[in-house]
Order: sequence, then C-alpha cells, then structure tokens
Amino acid sequence: MYIEPNTTIKLLHNVPLDNTYEHTILFYNTDEQANYFASLTKHNLSNNTYQRVQRGVAKIGLSADSCYDCNYLMFQNTNYGSKWFYAFIQKVEYVNNSVCEVTFELDVMQTWLFDFSLKQCFVEREHTATDGIGEHIEPEPLETGEYVFNSYAPITQMSDMCICIAIVDVENATDGTLYDGIYGSAKLWVYSSTDITSVNAKISEYTQKPEAIIGIYMFPKLFLGGAIPETHLLGYGATATRTFITLNGIEETDTLNGYLPKNKKLYTYPYNFFHVDNASGGELSLRYEFFADGKPVFQIVGTVTQPVTAVIRPCSYKGVQGYTEVGGYTTLNTESIQLNNYPVCSWNVDSYKMWVAQNSAPIALNTIASIGQTAVGAQYSTQPNAVIGASAIGQVSNILSQMYQASIRSDISKGTFNNGGVNTANFTQQFYGGRCSVNAKFAQIIDDYFTRYGYACNIVKIPNIESRPHWNYVKTIGCVIKGSIPCDDMRTICNIHDKGITYWKNGSEIGDYSLDNSPE
Repeated sequence: MYIEPNTTIKLLHNVPLDNTYEHTILFYNTDEQANYFASLTKHNLSNNTYQRVQRGVAKIGLSADSCYDCNYLMFQNTNYGSKWFYAFIQKVEYVNNSVCEVTFELDVMQTWLFDFSLKQCFVEREHTATDGIGEHIEPEPLETGEYVFNSYAPITQMSDMCICIAIVDVENATDGTLYDGIYGSAKLWVYSSTDITSVNAKISEYTQKPEAIIGIYMFPKLFLGGAIPETHLLGYGATATRTFITLNGIEETDTLNGYLPKNKKLYTYPYNFFHVDNASGGELSLRYEFFADGKPVFQIVGTVTQPVTAVIRPCSYKGVQGYTEVGGYTTLNTESIQLNNYPVCSWNVDSYKMWVAQNSAPIALNTIASIGQTAVGAQYSTQPNAVIGASAIGQVSNILSQMYQASIRSDISKGTFNNGGVNTANFTQQFYGGRCSVNAKFAQIIDDYFTRYGYACNIVKIPNIESRPHWNYVKTIGCVIKGSIPCDDMRTICNIHDKGITYWKNGSEIGDYSLDNSPE
C-alpha cells in the first residue's frame, strides 16, 4: 500500500550539544523540549520520506552549502507517530546542486529523555541538594598546595609566670600534703616573677637551714587561675586550674587567603582548618566541622609540681560531648600536645652567714667553757697565770680562724641554671593557634572544580539531576536505568552517566559557570 511521504525534518544550527555528551538539557515536558529545538531551526522540510533512525543518513533537497553550518537535526515520521527524534549532524556531503546527503547520529539523551528513569546506583560525584558548612566532607582527588595562615596568635596568655619555692620544713617533717594528686612533705610557696624582693626574702629565711629548700622553679600564672594566693602558700590538694577557651567558628563571609569561595566545602578540611602548635615543633590540625557548633573549644591544664608540663586538648570534638565531673567540657585526650622545659631556677647561699648561723651557739658555749676552765685552773695550778691564759687565747684564736675561713669561702649555688629554652626567654612559651587554609590561587582552582563537577559522594542513591537552579553534574559507577527504549541506546545512556554528564536547565546557559548555582 502506498503511503504518502509525510516526514518533517528540521535542520538546526547553534545547538550547544555534541556527541561527547559532556552536556545535555533537562526539559520538564516534550512540548518544552520541541519548542526549544525548533527555535534554532534554519531549514524546515516537510513531506520527506520515512527516516530510519539506525541508518543515520538523510537525503535533503537543499544545497550542501546552505547546510554546512547546521550541527543538529530533529525529525518526526508523522505517519507513524508524533515522537520527535533528535540527532547530531556529523557531516554534509554534496550530491548535486539541489540535493545533499546528511549523515547523523541519534542523540540518545534527548530522544529518550522522557522514556527512561535513573535508578539507585553508585554515585561517584554530583551537585548536592544542600551545601551547608560541614555537610560534605568526602575526600577529593585534588591538590591543596602550600597552606597559609588566615590568623595566628596565642590561644591564651601563658607568658605571665610565677616563681615557686618548694620547702621541706624539717621541724614539721610529717606534715605532708597533696599537690597535683601526689603526696609529699614539701610546701609550695608561690610569688609573681615580678616580685623578686619577696622571693629573696623567703630564701633568706632559710639561711640557717638551706637544705630545707629543695627546689625553685617557674610555671605560668594561668595554672593558678591567674591569681596568686594572698598567703603565697598553695593549700592542701592544690592542682593546676583547668582553663577552657572558646574561639570563633567559621562564617560564610570568611575568605581563604582573601578569596571568597562559592562552594562551602572549601570551609572544611583539608582546605580550611584550625592549627594548634607549641612553638617547638608539636602541632595539631583540627577540623572545624568536628567541633560542636563548629566553634573550637580547648582545655589547657598543667602541673604545679616538677616537672612542669602544660597540655592542650580539644573539647566537644569528634562526637565526644558533654561535661566532666569536675566541670567543663569533655576533652578528647587522643588529640593533644604539650609544653614543657619550664625553667628550673638557681639560688645562692651565703657561706659565711650559713656558718655563723649554724655555729654561733656552739662557738659561744665553747668559748665560755674554755674561759671557765682557764679560771678554775688558775686557782689550783702551780703554773704561772700567763701560761694558763695562753691556752684560752689559743682556742679563741682557732675559732677566729674558722670564722675567717668561712668569710672568704665562695657562696654555695643551689638548683640548676636552666632558663627553659629560647621560648621562655622570649615569652613565647605558650600554645598558638590560627585558621589555616589553601592559598587564594588553589582556593579558586578547587572552587571552580566544585562549581563544574560538584562534590565526591561515593554512596548508593538515585542520581540527583535537578537540585540546582542552573546545572547538575552527575557521575556514576554502574549506572542503572529503566525504560522502554532500545537496548543499545539504554547501554549508551548508562555509559554516558558513568563517564559523567552535566544537565542544564537552560540551553542558552550551557558552559556559563559564572552563574550562581547555589542550592535554592
């Protein structure tokens, strides 16, 4: 039976699609789709013979010269249905002055756009439906370059030092106490490092028994809560005060080395994080997204006994939340660094004063006894008094000789002359912290990548192709689709998604990544 030719063919130009399938256009109905492509028509041909989809060749009653700038076509075999088929023009060949042959390849994405649906599969990358700070932390295969500091300063003031004198009073040797949870018989007397007069006076109290001072050392006044007791004596059970520091979190207005990112994943590790160090090589890299509320909180605690050590730990970090029994945030003890090498001091003992103090009573008693013996002997001896007096004078002379030797003896130095190192000497013996990030150049490179290709997902889900206002990129592994379409085309569509494809909401915007594509 003869069937009158009634196929419509439209040759289109400036269609922003090609058979690499890097891009396609997402339409919400067939009318919207047909109207868009029809708006790019250069030649509209009707009453053509039936076009075989798989053959991919059409003879067109037009000169080849008039079709060379056409890159796309659509056709409808009207006698057999209303479906439009879409195809890429691969080449145009001259047949005669009024006829050319057009070779085409079916655009399987647009032809079957409304005939298949994506199902659950492994989604490697996509533009996410939300983009809050800390929501997306899957690792990315991207270089970060050299890190820079956006801020850097002491976490809290620890350079204000105090001097501690450890004394064992031999008259109360059994009167022990606890310091830092350890029993001992020493008492700790604490003075400001600026109050040297009081320190010297305290040392002078023990000139007669210098062995009572078993050590002098220094530690931060922060360990006492910033205040020295009025009596200067640390009480029973004394231990370092726990200090909690809360710092600012990340705001969406913060820049990375001066660059303001579009994609909020750049505010997370390894592109942006909080750095802690002890000015001596120890350091921690802590993630804002792992702190409760995104705000870094730290506990600093130390010892008031030797060896003095300070430690800093993050609080409410990596899911460790709540409060300790003694008050304060719960710390994560596996993440910590220490400060040590605090100064151990030296002090002098005046040898002469010590000798006098230790021997004044025995000297007096021995002298009196010698003189007494001499007087008694003078009454009963037959020897001249001058001889007996010479004996007493000899003993006194011996004492004076001992005193002279003590007076010229050098002072005794006790303790250790240890300043604790260059950090203590330069008031940098403290914990430092600040926000670290990639530099502005790398921030822009990474941001542009996220803008084009979304975030790494690596989960099984239905691919998201319409969550953003302008475009959605999706890349799958083992794509799964369902639909009433030819098996070969179904396989091709799966391969396209496994390779990665960007769905655009507006064909005129394809390739324009300057648009704001943030989640609505």
